[in-house]
This record gives sequence, C-alpha cells and structure tokens, in this order.
Amino acid sequence: MGDIKLDVNHSMTEEDFREVMERGREAITLALSYTAQEVWGGIRKNAPVDRGRLAGSFQMEQVDDLSFRIFSGVEYAMMVHEGTGIHGPTGQEIRPVSAQALKFFWSKINQTVVMKGDLETPGEKASFARWAEERGMTPIFAWPKGIEGRPYATEAIQETSGRTQEFVRRAMRETMPT
Repeated sequence: MGDIKLDVNHSMTEEDFREVMERGREAITLALSYTAQEVWGGIRKNAPVDRGRLAGSFQMEQVDDLSFRIFSGVEYAMMVHEGTGIHGPTGQEIRPVSAQALKFFWSKINQTVVMKGDLETPGEKASFARWAEERGMTPIFAWPKGIEGRPYATEAIQETSGRTQEFVRRAMRETMPT
C-alpha cells in the first residue's frame, strides 16, 4: 500500500486566526449564558410554591466569561432542596439544642405548638399538656421528623443538560461569520 501525503495549505493570517479564536470564546461564553439562563428558569419553575417567596427569590449573576452563579437570599432554600431532620443530609431527628421542647407558630393551623418527644408516662404527658394549654399552646408528643427534600435545582440541571448541544449550536451560529 502506498504512502498517504496530506498537504495543508491555508492562507489564514495571524489576525484571521486571532479573530477565529475570539469568536470561539464568544460562542462558548454565549452558550454558557444560554445554559445558565435555562437552569435559572428551571429552578424558578421547579421550586415548590406556598406563597411564592422561594420561587421568586432566585437571582443569577455572571461571575466571569465562563462562570455564572444562581443563588437565593431565602434562608430556607437549601432546607427545602435537601430536606431536614430524618429526611435531610444528616438523617437525624430534629431535637432542641438549648431547651427541653421545641416551640413555634404553625401557620397552617394558625396556632403556636410546643413539641416534646421524650415523654414516656401518661402522667408526664398530662403534665406537659396542662402546662402548654395554660400558655395557649397546642402540645404535640413527638419530635418533628423533618421534611423530604424537593431537589428543584438538581431537576433543573438535569432538564437543561439535554439542551446543551442546542445552546452551543445556537451560539456558534450567532457569533461565527458565515
């Protein structure tokens, strides 16, 4: 079999080469921007809505040509995403740290509740119930289990991953000379 010879003869100047490289970088930046915008929209769409505070809280900023940051100022955003208590990253029951019971206002029932899960005898439970009710609170004889995570950001990333090639092609069409 004979030798194969390939001659590459191009007439691209150094300036032309720099232009192609710059357009390539612009295409990458644009494709990443399209991808980040899609993830951002998916997070806002997928976030659970009670009153809409979480879903409406997400912001996006461009860190540099190749990095974007999507974030929320809502303090419970990661708890909703990851879960809490036995359903969360630690897998532990929710227990008080510096008190003997947990007390909070439960908006769904429009009442203040107090939780204590380590009462064993009927007498302990009756005493706790009387104490809580005298103070206008609803007693609950269990520790909260927590909430299951709703991985809205992970879902948005997975949904977007199937479109990255589309975003690259679009960015190349928009930045490369014809």
